[in-house]
Amino acid sequence: MIGPPERAACEQIALLRSVGYAAFGRHERGLDVLDLVFDSLIDQPGDDVRRLRFAGHGVTLDVERTTLTVELRVFPAGPVVVEARGSDGPGNAQLVSFLLRWPGSAQRPVRTAWIML
Repeated sequence: MIGPPERAACEQIALLRSVGYAAFGRHERGLDVLDLVFDSLIDQPGDDVRRLRFAGHGVTLDVERTTLTVELRVFPAGPVVVEARGSDGPGNAQLVSFLLRWPGSAQRPVRTAWIML
């Protein structure tokens, strides 16, 4: 048993606050941040596959997460280096952000907004 609903809600708020502070502390200055513009949990609930879209600064990143895999599609296309940063969250969820770099290109590196994936 979790306890009274008020306590459970307070614990959830405290957890979300700590996750937010952790994400803020991991932001690199000088990087453009891609905004979350689509999340299937909100925009198309009920699907087994989680789909996310981040966009901004001339870049789009589509993320598709199934139980076993995470697939990324990046625009503009070309040789791109993707670095995932994350921390363990509640259950199997993980706070994650992706850094994208285009080596040898004039395209500036970008980072996605932090999200529980």
